[in-house]
Amino acid sequence: MKHVLWLAVLIGVNCAHRIDPVSLRLAGRQDIEITRDERLSTPSLVRGKLANLSGIDVKKHAETIMLFLKENPELFRLQSPESELRLSRSEDDDLGFRHFRYERLINQVPIYGDELIIHINKQADIYQVNGQYHASLVRTTTPDIPADRAGAIALELGAAHKMQKVEKSTLIFYPAHGDLHLAWQVRLMGGIYRWEYFIDAQNGTLLFDQDRRRF
Repeated sequence: MKHVLWLAVLIGVNCAHRIDPVSLRLAGRQDIEITRDERLSTPSLVRGKLANLSGIDVKKHAETIMLFLKENPELFRLQSPESELRLSRSEDDDLGFRHFRYERLINQVPIYGDELIIHINKQADIYQVNGQYHASLVRTTTPDIPADRAGAIALELGAAHKMQKVEKSTLIFYPAHGDLHLAWQVRLMGGIYRWEYFIDAQNGTLLFDQDRRRF
């Protein structure tokens, strides 16, 4: 009898950590607000009672969010959210709401400026999704210009701002001239000053630069 009771408890726990994927699908729903980014063809805002996670352990919320996005590829334009998104941070606000922030990746290379944010209220409803991000894309992530060469190019450009050395170089995708460019995000330092350069990783041209000094 004890074994039967323990089995019932275990089944109850497992069920509490699961959700029917059909309940996560938004296709055909008329009670949600959708605003699309016409340039990116992805939604900038989706609002409504999108899904309820009250039967899911809080520790499983991030996992369930991935399932939610996966069940709605036509809306969110992501074919494989598990590999195309990376959780940058989650946080609780003063109202007890939770917010999950994701960066967008292509083959583990982040897209500069892309972010998708999932909001969950105290009732465990996913009530809003917003952000700015690119849809699923196929792009090469093999640079023709190595990091040290990109650093040298940035230092040459940064001489006018008295930059002295490379602090950090990161491979990213940078949106410029209507397209995504595989690029090196190179941060230079010179004394208390910082300057950032985005160097095209295929041809070594400058895509953008900005002053990153902190006052």
